[in-house]
Amino acid sequence: MTIAQIADELGLERYDRRAVKAVLEEKVEARHLQRVGKTRYRWEPREVRPGGGKAGTDGGRVRPRGGGIEGRYSRARAGFGFVEVQGDAARRFQRDVFIPAGMEGAALHGDRVEIEIDSLDARDRRASGRVVRVVAAARERIIGTLQSYLRGWRLLPSDELLPIVDIVGGESPRARDAGLVAVVRLTAPPTPGRPARGSLERVLGAADDPEVQFLTIALEFGLRVDFPDDVLAAAAALPTDPRPDDFAGREDLRAMPFVTIDGEDARDFDDAVCVERRGAGWRAWVAIADVAHYVQRGSPLDVEAALRGTSTYFPDRAVPMLPERLSNQLCSLNPERERLVLVAEMDLDAAARRTDQRFYRAVIRSRARLTYTRVAAELAAADGAPRSADPIGDPVIEAALRDMRALMRGLYENRMRAGALDLDLPEPIVQLSADGHCVGLGLRERNDAHRIIEELMLEANRAVAIHLRDRDVSFPYRIHEPPDPEELVELNEVLARFGLRVAIDDPVRPRDVQAVLDKLRGHPMEAVLSRRMLRSLTQARYSAINSGHFGLAFPIYCHFTSPIRRYPDLLVHRQLGRLFDGDVRPAAAEMEAIEAASAAASQCERNSMDAERAMLDLRRAEFMLQHLGEPHPGFVVGVASFGFFVELDAYPVEGLVRIQDVADDYYEFVEAESVLQGARTNRIIGLGDRVVVEAVDVSLQRRRIELALLEHRENETLRGRLGGRGAPPARRDARRGAGGRGRRR
Repeated sequence: MTIAQIADELGLERYDRRAVKAVLEEKVEARHLQRVGKTRYRWEPREVRPGGGKAGTDGGRVRPRGGGIEGRYSRARAGFGFVEVQGDAARRFQRDVFIPAGMEGAALHGDRVEIEIDSLDARDRRASGRVVRVVAAARERIIGTLQSYLRGWRLLPSDELLPIVDIVGGESPRARDAGLVAVVRLTAPPTPGRPARGSLERVLGAADDPEVQFLTIALEFGLRVDFPDDVLAAAAALPTDPRPDDFAGREDLRAMPFVTIDGEDARDFDDAVCVERRGAGWRAWVAIADVAHYVQRGSPLDVEAALRGTSTYFPDRAVPMLPERLSNQLCSLNPERERLVLVAEMDLDAAARRTDQRFYRAVIRSRARLTYTRVAAELAAADGAPRSADPIGDPVIEAALRDMRALMRGLYENRMRAGALDLDLPEPIVQLSADGHCVGLGLRERNDAHRIIEELMLEANRAVAIHLRDRDVSFPYRIHEPPDPEELVELNEVLARFGLRVAIDDPVRPRDVQAVLDKLRGHPMEAVLSRRMLRSLTQARYSAINSGHFGLAFPIYCHFTSPIRRYPDLLVHRQLGRLFDGDVRPAAAEMEAIEAASAAASQCERNSMDAERAMLDLRRAEFMLQHLGEPHPGFVVGVASFGFFVELDAYPVEGLVRIQDVADDYYEFVEAESVLQGARTNRIIGLGDRVVVEAVDVSLQRRRIELALLEHRENETLRGRLGGRGAPPARRDARRGAGGRGRRR
C-alpha cells in the first residue's frame, strides 16, 4: 500500500507524510515491513504479528502454499516484478502475482515460470510470491552493445530489464567492435555473486543502420524472420491461382461487385465486401480468404504459422505469418483474380439489426483494390465536395459505397447505444527516406472508409461467434475482461482533480467508461486523460472460455476476418469448415487444444505489438536526432518521482524531463496528486501543463528521448487544489547550469 492508502485505511484526514514515512522506514529496518519499489509497503511475509498470528492469517488474509502455478514473469526497473498467471490457475488470480526483488530466482524478464504463493489477500485477491523454477526461457539470445572493460568484454542489453552479460565464449570481439550492436547466446543466468554469462554469436553492426535496427528488434522480441526450408518448399508447391477443381462445392459469387478497402501501404488483402439495399434494409457479404484450404492442420505451413501467431508490421516491411506465396498471392484477394473465400452473408433491417445470416465456402473475383483515401474522397464527393483527381468511375461500386456508409452508421449507432467504447484514435505514421531513415512523423486520421470496414468486420466476427457457440463448437473467443476495480480507483484519483469520475459498479460497465470519454470531448485535458483511461483497461486476449468483450460491449465475439495474419482466425475457419462438412463431434471436442493455442497466440500478439511499438519508438528517436536543441511546445502527459513525460504538439513524440535537470527549485513527488511540487516556490508540475522543451539526449539503442525544460505554465486546477503560489507564466531557463549539479529528487 502507498502512504496515502495507509492513511485512508486509518481514517487520517490530516497527517505529516514525512513523519509517517519515517515510521514506516524504521519498520523496514526492523524487518517488520518490506518496501516495494520507492512508494509502497507490505508486511514482511514471515513476520509474526501481535497476538501470535502470522502475517497473512488475520484481517481476512490467507496464505496458500505450494507450486504448480505457472505464468509469465515481467520485471520492473525497480527490481521487483509480476507474474501473469496462465492456464487453469488464472481463474483464481484476478490480478498479477507480485514478486518482490530477490524472489525471482533465475528468472529473466519474459520467462515462463512456476511460482509459489507466499501471501494472498482474500479481500482483493492481491497475491505475492516467489519464483521456484523457470519453465521456459523467453530468450536464448540477448541483443545489446559491446563494451570492453578491464577483465574482457561484456554486452549492455538494449532492454534495460535484462542483465548485463559477461562474454566468456564464442567469437572473439575485436577492438573496432566496441560500441557495435551484437547478439550473445545466454549460457548462465545471473546469480547474487556473479553476472550473467554468454557467448558472442554475431556482431550486427552500427546502431544507426536500418537493417541492424530491424534485426535487433526482431531478435529482441523473438520474431521468426526467416521461414524454414520445408515451409518454403510447401509454399512453392502451391499454385499462384486456384485450380478449377478447387471451385467444386463452392457458391460462385464471381459476378458480384466485391471490393477490398485497405491502406495505401497494405501488403495483403484478406477481406472483400459487398453491400446491397434490400427494401428498407441491407444484405452484406463479407468474404474472407480461405486460408484453411491451403494450410492443412499439422503441415509445415501450419506449424510455422502457429509459432508465429501473427504478422508483425513495421514502417518499411512486414514479418508475415505465412510465406509471401500465400500472404501476397494465392490467399490475397487481389483485383481481377479468382480467389477461394469463406463468406458471412448477413441480412439487416432498417435499424441495422441482423435478422438472418449464412456462412459458406465460395469463389469471388474482386472488382477493385480501393484505398481508404479514395473511398473517403468518393463519399465526400457524394456529399457535394469537389471530385478527386482519381475518381472510382464505376457507378455500381460508387452506389455500393454509399450503401455501405449508411449501413456503417446504423451499426455504429447500435454499438454506441449498447455501451461500446468509442476508441477512434489516430495512428502515428512514419515517413522514411530512400535509405530507410525516418524523415517525418505524423498522424493518420480515421475517416468513414475506415469505419465501414471496421463495422462490417465487427458484425461478421460477432455473427460467426454466435453461430459456433450455438452449435457447441469449441473455438478461440476474443475476450476483453472488465478493468480491475483497483485500477479504476487509481484512475478516479486522477480524474477527480478535473471534476470527473468513472462509476465503479459491480460489474463495471463499458458505458460508465464511455460516459467520461464523452465528457472529455473538447476538454483541454482530452488527449491526456483519454490516454490515461485507456491504460486502465485490461488487454484483450484469446481464450476457449468466453467472458465477453468489454470494450465492444459484445457478450460474445471472435476473430474470423484476418486468417492471413492471425492464427486464431485460421482456427475459427477450420471449425466452421468442420460444420460445413458435417464433422460436428471433432469440432466440439477440442477445448484443451483450443485453449493452449489461444494462450500461445495471445503471447505472440503481445510480442508483435511490443516489437511494433519498439520500432516506432526507435523511429521517433531517430527523427528527434535531427531536431536536437530546437524548442518545441508540448504538454505533460505523465508524472513520476524521477521526472515527467512530455508529448510534443508538432509531432507524435514523447520524451522525459528528468527532475534532477530542473534547477529552479527542489521538487518532491506528491503521490496522492501525481504531481511534482517545488519546496520553495510551491510550483506545481502536473498532467496537462503546457511546456516548451528541447531534445538534449537521444539514444537509438535505448530508443529513448530526454528533454530539457525551457518554459512551463502551470495547470490552474492543480495549483488551486494544492495551494501552490506558482509564478506568472514567463520564459525562463529551467535547465541545469554549467556551474551546479542541483539536487536529485
